[in-house]
Amino acid sequence: MRVRPAIMGDSESMSRIAKATFSLACPTDTPAEELERYISENLTARCFQIALDTSSEEVRVLEKAGDIVGFSLVDYKPDRLNIPLADGIPELKRCYVDSKHHGTGAAQLLLTATLTGITDRIRLTVNDQNARAIGFYQRNGFLTVGETSFQCGDDVHRDLVMVREL
Repeated sequence: MRVRPAIMGDSESMSRIAKATFSLACPTDTPAEELERYISENLTARCFQIALDTSSEEVRVLEKAGDIVGFSLVDYKPDRLNIPLADGIPELKRCYVDSKHHGTGAAQLLLTATLTGITDRIRLTVNDQNARAIGFYQRNGFLTVGETSFQCGDDVHRDLVMVREL
């Protein structure tokens, strides 16, 4: 497996992975229509093309035998969360790996490569019910510094805000 900068031609693969894995990061009682709505508005190939064309965002893909099996997106100018320890720093907005590769070390490889370019601190948000992801990020030095809400269609989720000092 290898991690490389994403290119425009990767947007369909990133969208496919995001669509297949997004619901795994959400509470199990999230209404299906709200998941569908969020996906159709935020995880399309066009959305990833826009991210690739935005100078403040960095997108990487994880490849295995030429196939994209994961991707990450760092936003260097994210919106404020009104949490002093988390504002004014880059945000890891997406770190998705195809579920067939969960537990293989793929996510660790992707996260490690993604964090390589970060020189100070980085934040992320993660659903408070996503114990697997929270544990993964804690093992990688992220600490909870607050909470925020995440709008999934009309459904509002509670997210933890985590920060890692590098």
